[in-house]
Amino acid sequence: MVNAGPTRDPVAPGIRIEGEDDGYRRARLPSDLLRLVVALVAGVLGFLLASVLDNISVGITIEVVDAFDGLPSAMVVTTILAIQLVAWILPLLVIGLLLFWRRYRRLALVLLAVVAAVVIAWAIQSELTARFTPPQLAVEPPSWVCDNVAASTDQGIRADDPGAVGELVADPDEALRQVFGSHACVPGDGFPSIVYLAGLAAAFSTLTPWLNRRWRRAGWMVLFVFLVVRLIDGLLVPVDALLILALGYAIGAGVLLAFGSPDRRPRGHDVGKALVDHGFDVVSVAPAGTSATSTKLYSIRTADDRRIFVKVRSLEERAAEILYRLYRMARLKGFGDERPFASLRREVEHEAGMSLAASAAGVATPQMLRVADVTAGAMLIAYDEIDGSTLDEIDPELITDEVLRATWEQVAALHSGRMTHRHLSPSNILLTSDGQPWLIDFGFAEISASDGDLNGDVAQLMATLTLVVGPHRTVASAVDQLGPDAVAAAAPRLQPTALSTTTRNALKKRKGLLDELRIEVQEATGLEEFELEKLERVNSRTVFMLLMLGLAFYVLIPQLAEVDFGEVVGADWQWFPVVLFFSLMTYVGAAVALMGAMPERLRFFPTILAQIAASFFNRIAPAKVGGIAANIRYLQKSGLDPAVAIAGVGLNNVAGVIVHVLLLTIFVTTAGRSATDVISLPSAETLLLVLVIVLTAAGVVMLLPWGRKLWLRRIWPIVRKSVNGVTSVAVNPLKMLALFGGSFVITMSYVFALWYSIAAFGGGLGFVAVTAVYLAGSALAQVAPTPGGIGAAEAALIAGLTAFGLDAGTAVPAVFLFRIGTFWVPILPGYLAYKRLERLGAL
Repeated sequence: MVNAGPTRDPVAPGIRIEGEDDGYRRARLPSDLLRLVVALVAGVLGFLLASVLDNISVGITIEVVDAFDGLPSAMVVTTILAIQLVAWILPLLVIGLLLFWRRYRRLALVLLAVVAAVVIAWAIQSELTARFTPPQLAVEPPSWVCDNVAASTDQGIRADDPGAVGELVADPDEALRQVFGSHACVPGDGFPSIVYLAGLAAAFSTLTPWLNRRWRRAGWMVLFVFLVVRLIDGLLVPVDALLILALGYAIGAGVLLAFGSPDRRPRGHDVGKALVDHGFDVVSVAPAGTSATSTKLYSIRTADDRRIFVKVRSLEERAAEILYRLYRMARLKGFGDERPFASLRREVEHEAGMSLAASAAGVATPQMLRVADVTAGAMLIAYDEIDGSTLDEIDPELITDEVLRATWEQVAALHSGRMTHRHLSPSNILLTSDGQPWLIDFGFAEISASDGDLNGDVAQLMATLTLVVGPHRTVASAVDQLGPDAVAAAAPRLQPTALSTTTRNALKKRKGLLDELRIEVQEATGLEEFELEKLERVNSRTVFMLLMLGLAFYVLIPQLAEVDFGEVVGADWQWFPVVLFFSLMTYVGAAVALMGAMPERLRFFPTILAQIAASFFNRIAPAKVGGIAANIRYLQKSGLDPAVAIAGVGLNNVAGVIVHVLLLTIFVTTAGRSATDVISLPSAETLLLVLVIVLTAAGVVMLLPWGRKLWLRRIWPIVRKSVNGVTSVAVNPLKMLALFGGSFVITMSYVFALWYSIAAFGGGLGFVAVTAVYLAGSALAQVAPTPGGIGAAEAALIAGLTAFGLDAGTAVPAVFLFRIGTFWVPILPGYLAYKRLERLGAL
């Protein structure tokens, strides 16, 4: 049952435990993070299945109810009522037990998780019902369902003619109508409800660390039984159940991550007892820190004064390694990362076997003494303890050329057997008092390694040694022991992605050191220019791009449903090249405007290419954030000071706003009263209120010490440089003409593109009205949170055109054609321009 508290075996007599508290401990455990990730993945899977596999989901529901329909009605109804009674009693029982045992903190965590799960499940319940569960049912249900309704007179209307299970057809709604019939015959919303199941899953997830394996299985069985009842009584579609249970389970795991779980990992007395059981006469046990992989380390002393070094691995370390390996498999390629081991035992045996294999190959590594079970779900590996210090602990002056040579000799011996260490960080190279380097920690080592893995070892060790002795001595010793070819082959892996986390973090603090190492390798090996190996499958930028594109298509799909593609196909396509021409002119205008905003001279065609690339980033980020960042990056690569580049891009955007507002005012006024009925500009009072709020906020910030400090040390130097750059532009008439003229070309090119898109469907609206609609619609689209204003731009343009009198049958396809030419078609050229500038080092 629920454990009342942690229990420990008594310490073996005569063992002294040093430097470790034996009290109750809480920690944020990797196993809770793993459970959270698995639950979230299951929830996403449930969402996707519910979205695209509704026929299969409904088919499963039909089969479940059909199976129970063959049983006597009294049996089914009695069973359901009994299970529902258990569902009512179970929460009260759990709360009562926790109060009886005085586990108030545990109860508080459970209640917090349950409340959070219930609130979220209640909030999304209507969405689930609307999108993923069967709609209102209209024909007769299985006989036992209506019998259940008859047994409870307040549950609904009794059906006149109970029907049999029908045949599953292509339309899932029709299939359910054939099988289940009138929704009025189903007992309410069904119990246990969706909200109840979410809360129960959250409570079970929160209590999991205190439950033994038998009670965990019982908990899953209870969830399964309640789910079956919900399926046959409340008609919950299975994939919806997967989504809601995953949500509740994830919330429970998240609560434990936030507030901590009981830390049941082995402690010193567990380690001492395990070694005693394996024949070691242990006298003392002392913690020796943790490894780079968070494995607990212990220093053991025996009665004959022998010192033993012990690594303890538990299910928590295994959970962390599973997450780490899965992350690397998903993100990186070419590293030889194997799948996570099938069990903790296989993982420990692998490290022990690799240590023995390395020792047999002549590598100086501590002798592996024993592999042993410590507690349930934990094992240890015992080694002879070597008296020495790791490279990150010793004085760099002690690392002589002889030490460097001996270190490379160890790696050469390891590689001679096609074995790789794969984690040659400073903490895994031990230097003894006599100057002999030892390699330790073979947890990530691999046998029968590929050339890429061997090169990775060399690159990792060069980076590690460079942090200590510098690039010149590191590369010289590597070439001396391995030869120039082996060192040159490792050069493409001299990049942060290929290095361990500790090495990577250390290099971040020493900017430029990795570049110096690459240059040293080229000079020492005669290597010409080389490209770094592509090691990433995906990166944060790729994930962001995919998410934004997914959001864009999600918003676009409902709009496509409103488009009559027959009308689009019937358009006068001779106008589409004209639309594309004006779409291209927007990038010419953007290049001219950017050149006018910069005090330095920019090359024309590369600047046009940069604007096309910037448009690609605007398609995947809201409010033109991506395009602004791309332009700043391009200007920096062109040699401009960052402050001047930022100021120039800001000036360019301000000029665009000024031109847009002036044109909007002119054309709205010219369009007459009909335009003012459709488009309303902010009043003077509104503008004054916004100005007062901004100035007040700025004044409050300047009154605070940290605000003045931020202004004087960070903001004012940038502003001063920016003002100098803007001043040099303002005094140059040609620059000002390019700046405002380019902005004018951008805006009017879009106007002409919309005008000719309407002309492709026969026209019907004057140029002035079209211009006013575009200016107002594009202004609204700028504040939309979607990339490129998807959704908001189309809606605003269609509403504006129809408000001015254009038929909706013309406005909708015309706007659709306009967005194809100015938004969707440029995506591929934008991506190609971005990759081209990236290869040239200009972006």
